[in-house]
Amino acid sequence: MKIRKIKLKGTVYILPNLFTATNLALGIKAITLVLENEQHYKQAAECLILAMIFDVFDGLVARITKTTSQFGIEFDSLADLVSFGVAPAIMVYRYALSSGNIGKFGFLICVIYAGCAALRLARFNSRIEDETKSFSGIPTPAAAGVIATYFMLVGGGYIPNVMTEFIAHWILPFVTVALGVLMVSTVRFPAPAKQNIWRKHPFRYLAIAAGIVVLIIANRGITLFVIFTGYTLYGLINYIRQFFKHETEAEFEQEIDSEIESDADLELEPEETTNILQNNESEES
Repeated sequence: MKIRKIKLKGTVYILPNLFTATNLALGIKAITLVLENEQHYKQAAECLILAMIFDVFDGLVARITKTTSQFGIEFDSLADLVSFGVAPAIMVYRYALSSGNIGKFGFLICVIYAGCAALRLARFNSRIEDETKSFSGIPTPAAAGVIATYFMLVGGGYIPNVMTEFIAHWILPFVTVALGVLMVSTVRFPAPAKQNIWRKHPFRYLAIAAGIVVLIIANRGITLFVIFTGYTLYGLINYIRQFFKHETEAEFEQEIDSEIESDADLELEPEETTNILQNNESEES
């Protein structure tokens, strides 16, 4: 009996794109949730977290099955723009920017965030930057993660009602713009998946990952908020530290150069030295 070989190439090729399509669907679901009901922020935020998981797996599956393609890259970026660019902007607008003290500037803030997300993804696709062990600018999922986990905290009742209005009208708009600027900035953010430390100490980091999973299961809102906010602050603090370090080194080198120049000015030329010696001899005679 002949065994018929089934060609799985087409199926395998579609598999990573199915993950990308699910990412896109979850982003659209998050948008529709907040448009239908203003109280669905927590559910919408959880949709974005799920979209991030599928965003990770689509690239992972593509690399494992060796089905990485330009089509998949472009499709992934379009899905990311919806899930991590447009969806968070609409969530923030409906929650804090459609009324109150922000007024007409609310739309502009949303455009800045979503526009910066589009620029960040376009820059990544064009490969202008050399992203080896770090990213130039905060990745769009990480920026969306800060916003999404904030809504998870609000929906979970972790933030007092007295503070929510102040945060919504004053802090959240600023954070939204700041995240947008960080996406198109040159601030370096670590790329954990590309670090060699995972291979050098696999069991140690496996234990850390397991601990994080346990914390997420126990309290996903607070744990994820700490992770995304900590990641953002780490990149900023490291950038500021490196900036001042280079400034200090530049000033130190400038001082050394000036001292060398001053010492060189004090040194006499050979002709001047000869003239001084001749003058001294004539005076002695």
